[in-house]
Amino acid sequence: MKKNDSHNPLVSARWMLRLSMLSVVLLLVWAAVSPIDQVTRAQGQVIAVSRTQSVQAPDGGPVKQILVKEGEAVKQGQLLMVLEQDRVQTSLNDSRAKVAALRISLARLRAEVYGQPLVFDPDLLDYKEYISNQKDLYVKRKTLIDQDLQALNDMLGLASQELEMNRNLEKTGDVGRADVLRLQRNVADIRAQINNKRNKYFQEALVDMTKVQEDLNTQREQLEDRSQVLEHTELKAPADGVVKNIRVTTIGGVVRPGDVVMEILPVDNLIVEVKVSTADSAYVKVGQQANVKLDAYDYSIYGTLNGHVVYVSPDTLLDETRQGAVPYYRVHIALEEAVFKGEKSSAIHVKPGMTATVEIKANTRTVLSFLVKPIAKTLQESMGER
Repeated sequence: MKKNDSHNPLVSARWMLRLSMLSVVLLLVWAAVSPIDQVTRAQGQVIAVSRTQSVQAPDGGPVKQILVKEGEAVKQGQLLMVLEQDRVQTSLNDSRAKVAALRISLARLRAEVYGQPLVFDPDLLDYKEYISNQKDLYVKRKTLIDQDLQALNDMLGLASQELEMNRNLEKTGDVGRADVLRLQRNVADIRAQINNKRNKYFQEALVDMTKVQEDLNTQREQLEDRSQVLEHTELKAPADGVVKNIRVTTIGGVVRPGDVVMEILPVDNLIVEVKVSTADSAYVKVGQQANVKLDAYDYSIYGTLNGHVVYVSPDTLLDETRQGAVPYYRVHIALEEAVFKGEKSSAIHVKPGMTATVEIKANTRTVLSFLVKPIAKTLQESMGER
């Protein structure tokens, strides 16, 4: 009876050898077809392409509200700080009232000069006292001129009748020519008085209208100035960015005209600036993809940011260290987005000043070429030894 081959040490060794050879072949095949990224690693810092924006108080004043905190992300036009407005608002309301009063007066004078109905713009209807006063003045002046003209017209009618009667009497010889001429002069004088009265009325209204228009222009300029002063009490973000260097932190503290109260670090165009060693510079080119790992956040939890190389300095720069000046190339990585998801899906905003580790993808190699390269390099160097 033969022994079982499975217990034959020689047979087992053959199977182990075959299995090992198959494993080596499979490993070589995998190494020959499996790609890995060849990356260049460099340290850097997030910077903003745009310069820091200063928030100034053009007219100054006591601080009423501070609506942001240091490091807070803000949007362009967002309200940051409010200065005391009561005094400015009072002056503005006074200017608005003066402008309204002059506009109402101008409407009355135009009605008198051009003989138009007295109407007021809808936005003036809230100034009822001014409107009532101008309506009363309009009626009073119109009544007076109408009464004066009516009296003169009555006199003209009587004088015209008397003239006509005397002309008839002149034909019969009962009245002399001198009397008729006297009556004609009287009629002409009354007509001249009517014209003068009417012209004087319109002339006075026209002079007043010109003066009121000039005053209105002056008051409108003052209103615009005071409106601008009121706007200046509300300090807003000049751009999207992050608040830094808040210099006034006390409610009631006085800000002088032109003082910078805080700064906004723009985040609309962020890049990562890294220093690439001269040894790695040959592998870095514009357009290459890059992974950015922020040092402040564990990339295994928060992930990485995608970017690409947009700039490589044409020449080396020197980094002063304790060991001396170290040459490097300045490389800029443009981020595809400045926000990524954090824990519990909360958005994390990338901010200027954050440090990062950048992996620039130079090219793709197989695992086999990566393993063989040191051996091939050693053989090549050994061939040239003396």
